[in-house]
Amino acid sequence: MFKVSLLFFAVGILVLAFAVFVPAKDSSITINTYDTFFIISSISLFKFLGLLGLIFAGLYYFTEQMLYSKTWSIMHLISFLCLIVNLWTWGFVERVYFGNIESQVSGKASNLAEVERFYKIQQFYVGSFIMLLVMQFVYVLNLLFGMMTRNRSSEDLD
Repeated sequence: MFKVSLLFFAVGILVLAFAVFVPAKDSSITINTYDTFFIISSISLFKFLGLLGLIFAGLYYFTEQMLYSKTWSIMHLISFLCLIVNLWTWGFVERVYFGNIESQVSGKASNLAEVERFYKIQQFYVGSFIMLLVMQFVYVLNLLFGMMTRNRSSEDLD
């Protein structure tokens, strides 16, 4: 089986290549909370995610022997991939679907069913984003549990 550090390295390189070659220069992802809108460049966001993948690759490479479980490492990799897919699909849904809603709503009285649909989809994406973001701390937990169990096992041997 592959090492998790190599898988994170491959993901980091692929996401960086995606950030350089795929998104349009003016593409952005909008995150709105109540009355505040955060507009983030897609290119910058995916460059950050690619660098984060490379950082995780380095961390896993140097701390692999100290980790508690390889299963937790795979779970972290899967949650990182899902986070990338979540952000990419949110930008896609926002540009394709919500761009049409804004043009429909601005031209006439707002359609309540469309607005409710918008908020339900947005709540799903925000909820899954927060959950996947919290899942990135699995590495820290994996390392802490690994260090605690290694220390106990070495103390038992003395």
